[in-house]
Amino acid sequence: MTWRLPAVVTLDEIGPLAGTISDAAGQSTGIHPLDDHPGWLAKLYRTPGGAADAKRLDDLIALPVDGLLRDATSWPVARIAADEKTLGCVIPTAPDRFRRDDGVWREIDWLAKPDHLFVRRGLTVPTRADRLSICRNLVDVAAALERHELVYSDWSYSNAFWCDTDGSVFVIDIDGCGPGPVPNIFQPNWDDPLTRRPMLADACTDRYRVALLVTRCLTGERELPLALNALADSDGLGNRGLREVLLDILLSTDRERRPSLSDLATVIAGGLYVSFGPRPERIALPPRPIVSAPKEPEQPPDAEPTPAESRQGVVAVVVVLLLILAIFVIAALAH
Repeated sequence: MTWRLPAVVTLDEIGPLAGTISDAAGQSTGIHPLDDHPGWLAKLYRTPGGAADAKRLDDLIALPVDGLLRDATSWPVARIAADEKTLGCVIPTAPDRFRRDDGVWREIDWLAKPDHLFVRRGLTVPTRADRLSICRNLVDVAAALERHELVYSDWSYSNAFWCDTDGSVFVIDIDGCGPGPVPNIFQPNWDDPLTRRPMLADACTDRYRVALLVTRCLTGERELPLALNALADSDGLGNRGLREVLLDILLSTDRERRPSLSDLATVIAGGLYVSFGPRPERIALPPRPIVSAPKEPEQPPDAEPTPAESRQGVVAVVVVLLLILAIFVIAALAH
């Protein structure tokens, strides 16, 4: 699919916009299919960008990236401008193979769930090989960005889609990339402990967040203590080097000593984890959460008898006693 207009366009030049497919999502006011350009979307920003944003986006569009980044990401092809302002950008739509049967995008969030939740929803349970393949393709994209010295910062559950038939991935919101450092985008439970905001995000931040996403998707655990302990206890899905490189990234006491995403890409593809010089020192694993056994349901207490029930009980006892007494009297008279 080829974009046939210039790299800087106006709204009039790209033609009418269809209704948004993602209303007020993140930093955009909407993402609109282009009726005159099938397969392309106009992403309009909530706040128009100035000269610095225009240069960053123009440089990103002009970057001679390889087929991987063109095919596996929403790489921008044009900046939408009005006077000196940047209103948005033109991006490709994700292929339909990343949708579920009901039309919803298959976000990578689903891989950070245990198998029984797939069963409960009637979805195909991903095998170990499936999880490994999807994560390998995700890391390849992240490593390619790092090679171009681009920082993404926004690695999280909802910014990548995956295909359940071939393990391919599609990463969105690429137009926010830039040469580091960049704004440290906040997502709950994705904070890098060694890049506390208001610190800016850089390549070291991306390494942590990518490793965290991969660990959650490989283990099927969302909570950090559970995911880290599950990883430490595992065989790295058949590759102990994968376990070690992920733990070195996530637990390193020195953010600058974190292995690169190229290192992670090599290992997750089956290569050896080679570290020149001492490995990074690690902080201790977080304590494993104690999962309490399910409690037996408590039996409801016996109901207190009502006054009427109490009177009936007394009458019944008296009647029984009178019957017994009558039997004795009859027996005595008979003798």
